[in-house]
Amino acid sequence: MDKLVDYIIKLMRKIRSMDRAAWARELRKFAYYTKKQRDKLVDYIIELIRKIRSMDRAAWARELREIAYHTKKQLFSQIPGVSAIAGILVGFWVASTFTNSPVKGVLSSWGLMNGGTHVVSNTTYKFLSVFLPLFATALTAYAVQKSMKNYREKRMERDKAFVAQLGEKVRADLRQKISILEMAKEAGLLSENECDTKIANLYQSYSRNDLSSLEDILFKSLKG
Repeated sequence: MDKLVDYIIKLMRKIRSMDRAAWARELRKFAYYTKKQRDKLVDYIIELIRKIRSMDRAAWARELREIAYHTKKQLFSQIPGVSAIAGILVGFWVASTFTNSPVKGVLSSWGLMNGGTHVVSNTTYKFLSVFLPLFATALTAYAVQKSMKNYREKRMERDKAFVAQLGEKVRADLRQKISILEMAKEAGLLSENECDTKIANLYQSYSRNDLSSLEDILFKSLKG
């Protein structure tokens, strides 16, 4: 830290001691390197435009698919879980509605500060600000999990109908994998819920499409 401070002090002294000629030289150097970098950027853009113009339809299709994939990945990976949002909203509602300070309550009611106007005891406020958001988060997570389970069951029925239209070799391969999962469940290596989830994923892998991939991303976001 001391070395950094000494370096900054020396640099400031050097800058203060520079005359007009030295400043002019430094500005010319800066302008030269700026122009050099700008010329490189322009050349790169021109080359990129030429490359884009020479692309055929197949290349365009590949690039668009790649753009769509990364856009979808970045967009939906930023979606917070519904249960987390519920907890945040409840916590915000508690903070903007209740307070354990009579002074803050009066000031908030007069509009002199932001905060709750309903004064409660310290114990009540601690319960509302800590346990109520946790309860809302847990309840929302439970509701989301139940909804996702029901939807996945319906989707599994749809996937089963699709798999039934595939060739006998594919169906035999799928039945063999399912039997292995059933044996793992009977041996205690998998719980019933884990086994059902893996079987559903197996069926989905045989009928996978872009919509299924999008649903998976949304489910992960909702699951939080």
